[in-house]
Amino acid sequence: MVGENIPPDIGEYGGLNIGVMSELGYTVMKKDSEGNDLDEVDWENTRAVQIRGGHIYINLKGRDKHGIVAPEDKYDLEEQIISDLYRYRDPNTGKRVVNLALRNKDCRIIGLGGKECGDIFFTIEEGYNRLHGDSLTTAQGYYNTSVTPVFIAAGKGIKQNYVTGRTIRQVDVAPTISTLLGVRTTRQCEGAPVYQILEDSL
Repeated sequence: MVGENIPPDIGEYGGLNIGVMSELGYTVMKKDSEGNDLDEVDWENTRAVQIRGGHIYINLKGRDKHGIVAPEDKYDLEEQIISDLYRYRDPNTGKRVVNLALRNKDCRIIGLGGKECGDIFFTIEEGYNRLHGDSLTTAQGYYNTSVTPVFIAAGKGIKQNYVTGRTIRQVDVAPTISTLLGVRTTRQCEGAPVYQILEDSL
């Protein structure tokens, strides 16, 4: 845990995160006459930005309004950014800040990806996360908070006063309800019924 240290500026949900991405040289801000950063991105020199939590977008030619990165260079740049994220250390503790970083195409293994996800998605190392969704759900957070979700079920067909050790994912909810109702799950269902919480009679 990082104690009273404020985590580095990366992974926040409140708009564009400049801190770490600027340190790494991917996001460049316009300067005033004295060389101080303005609240405006210098798109002509910015190769990538981090916004919306753990989403990083490449400033891609042909896709983005001010794109400067050629599509044929996108893969190598993603590799470089991911490597830099893993190498980045908190200046106060010397510890790694990012615990998982994936390309968009690889995000399917954690239930993300597609056009709603950045070109790169990352999560924050335990102890550096500030909010409920910027880290893996198993992590303890900044100031000893928890990002672990709670799943509670009650009613006909559900065991009473039972606690399961199974990790219940969001995609498991629909097939569990389908099983309780005795209806078929959809063909595209990725989850599985949480049999551990169901009464033996089902």
